[in-house]
Amino acid sequence: MNIQREAWQGEPALLLTGGGYSARILPRFGANCVSLRHESGAVLLREPKNPQTLAAAPNVYGLPLLFPPNRIRDGHFSFGGRSYDFPINEPSRHHHLHGLLSTTPFVHGGGAAFIFRADAQHPYLTFPHAFTVTRAFTLDEGGLVQTLTVRNDSALPMPLGTGFHAAWSVPLFPGQSPLDCRLHIPVRRHWLHDPQTIIPTGETVTDSPLLRALREGTLVPEREALSCLLELDDGPVRLITPRGDLVCTREAGYPFLMLWNGGGGQGFVCPEPQSWLVDAPNLPLPQEISGFTALAPGQSATTRLRYALELK
Repeated sequence: MNIQREAWQGEPALLLTGGGYSARILPRFGANCVSLRHESGAVLLREPKNPQTLAAAPNVYGLPLLFPPNRIRDGHFSFGGRSYDFPINEPSRHHHLHGLLSTTPFVHGGGAAFIFRADAQHPYLTFPHAFTVTRAFTLDEGGLVQTLTVRNDSALPMPLGTGFHAAWSVPLFPGQSPLDCRLHIPVRRHWLHDPQTIIPTGETVTDSPLLRALREGTLVPEREALSCLLELDDGPVRLITPRGDLVCTREAGYPFLMLWNGGGGQGFVCPEPQSWLVDAPNLPLPQEISGFTALAPGQSATTRLRYALELK
């Protein structure tokens, strides 16, 4: 893998090349990988036109990091006898949404690794913990691997939920019709949500026309509005096209997926990996079901995702 510092339209960036791929990382935007291309001409991720476009909508380009993922109802939960309060940044529903790590500057940690540290002098939002996030990338013939490591640097157990608002290009290749692109997702069950709050109701569905289409790889994401929380079985997530498939392999972590496409017809689909259910800290569910977890003092957790193109 070759690593080159560059200025992308005036924005500091790292350009990674290797194995027929190129990837661009922007440290000041949460170390987001805003571009992933293949020498075949495929544009795998939705790319912003410029830094201003990204700043206006940071969660719909590339692979933005979510901490916490999706929504926290009323911006509040309790854990370990402590109150956790986040700013209400979705006022229409009175929730906290996605965290701010997608727009928080990371420090280059050498190679293709980037680091963010929170402590008492430099807190993250109102989150009452010191912690370190390391986001590292490798690029080779097998595609792009991003490894996320979070370490609890505080003296108390720290709730941990992460995700990525992954924005995939539809279509992948210039000249393709978006109507030729289909999704294949190994769905275990669909977690229903309240249409007003977008918070899970606790009810699940294991069979429906939507789930059958996802399991069979026949869903055309451009044709319909998608906004659903899925629990996954083993296996990759695919965007299938006549020339090649974009494949996401969850090498460690992320049993849940929020599927969203902005109403359809927008030129992208977001299969968003999540380590826990939406609003997991507030759900009346066992942790082994909700995915809620906490790190002990000094403990680290690592998750890993691979994105690759499989040509036909």
